[in-house]
Amino acid sequence: MASAKNMVLAGDFTGCRIFRPSANLAYISGTMKKMDDIPFTPQFVSRFEVLTEDTIRSGNSLLLTGSLDPAMLTNLKLHASEHMQNKGIYTIAVKFVNEKRVLIEVDDKIYTTIVRRMSAPAEKQ
Repeated sequence: MASAKNMVLAGDFTGCRIFRPSANLAYISGTMKKMDDIPFTPQFVSRFEVLTEDTIRSGNSLLLTGSLDPAMLTNLKLHASEHMQNKGIYTIAVKFVNEKRVLIEVDDKIYTTIVRRMSAPAEKQ
């Protein structure tokens, strides 16, 4: 059975791993790039989009525009297929509040955590 890579495929943090220590938190590990970890929370993420073959083929993803070369887009079609989503593997484009962008591949658990955290009401300080 295929499993997700749980890592950044392309973008500013290419090669970094994605971890989910609890059901409420997923983050990009900054160890490889010698930086702080980046959580998938509304404070850090301005927008995210689950990619599908149709999104890639039509070019309607605002997050992908100008961020990937054509060869990567061809390879991405395989990652973002409905077949992969049925196996619990998701390809997501993420734009952070600091304008950095990443393309990630995650499993069902991390995907659910990201969606849950991003759709939760903003925390009061």
